[in-house]
Amino acid sequence: MKNVIVLVLIALMLNSCATIFNGRHTKVNIYAPQNTTVELENSSILIDKGKAKIFPERSKDSLRFTLKNDSISSDFTFKRKVSGLLYGNLFIPATLGVGLLIDLTNQKRFTYKRHMLFEIDSTTNEFKISKEKIIDFKQHTTFIYTSPLLAIDLFSQPMISLGFEYFPLKNFSISAEYATIYTKKLRDDSNFKLVKNKGRSFRYEVKYYNLISLIDNPRVNEYIGLEARFIRQYYNKNISYDRTNQDINYYINEPIAVQKSVDIVNLKYGLNFPIGKRMFIDLYSGFGIRNKTFKNPNLAYNPETDRLSDHYEDSHFIIIENAYLEGRDDTTEFNFALGFKFGIIF
Repeated sequence: MKNVIVLVLIALMLNSCATIFNGRHTKVNIYAPQNTTVELENSSILIDKGKAKIFPERSKDSLRFTLKNDSISSDFTFKRKVSGLLYGNLFIPATLGVGLLIDLTNQKRFTYKRHMLFEIDSTTNEFKISKEKIIDFKQHTTFIYTSPLLAIDLFSQPMISLGFEYFPLKNFSISAEYATIYTKKLRDDSNFKLVKNKGRSFRYEVKYYNLISLIDNPRVNEYIGLEARFIRQYYNKNISYDRTNQDINYYINEPIAVQKSVDIVNLKYGLNFPIGKRMFIDLYSGFGIRNKTFKNPNLAYNPETDRLSDHYEDSHFIIIENAYLEGRDDTTEFNFALGFKFGIIF
């Protein structure tokens, strides 16, 4: 019986996310003017190149330290936070979140704000918490980027992309992106090549950075953006339908050319995460309107007299769309955007 209890306790501990993955200490990055020192407990850390790292012990108590610069000295207190790993126990189906019981018994479930930015208030001659961004996008900043998710886009057609973002004003940018299809059309079931399989995309966007601040992190630049994207594709399909002519029914399998146009307008919210000094990841989400139209040059199918085969009528793939007929499949619908970009700052 004693061995069973020991095994149960070990199983619980091995499924306690915060207990396993959080160390006894956590890391806090402090950004402050040069020649500032951080007094934490019995240690003194000098700000080097505008930044210092401290490693306070995880505790239910608040984090306390002092900033000093010449004759200026200011004390700060920050309440502890709950580590996100604590909630990771809820995503382990085997234990039904029982690992929470272990995490709730030790200090490893706590953490502190990871990034803190301070400046000196010239009026009061004291340190204060700053709401500015560590890396502010100045006028004439330039980005070159790509959108990796376009390369594996099964909802439409995989494309490779290259974009250019420029800041004519501080924290305000305009961007243009071009993408082109680099592989064969998915599910190209036609043996006839009426048109050359090809496609391209143009994306234009304006962004205003740091207009709002939903994330309390001085390293991350937030933005609101307005995006317009235009997709043009040309490919071949086979269409099957029944035709009735003077009481005679016959089956037709017709190769058709498809010219697909998609116009999208999105309002977006995004986060720009720096990676080192020259690279970044742009993570965004948004919503808008998607207008989709098709054209089929020289189409013999007549929707008034012909009936599409059951395969066309009943195919509702989630990933691979089954729409390509002019007039019939034209739609205007809600659009949800979610993706990321990877780029270099010049």
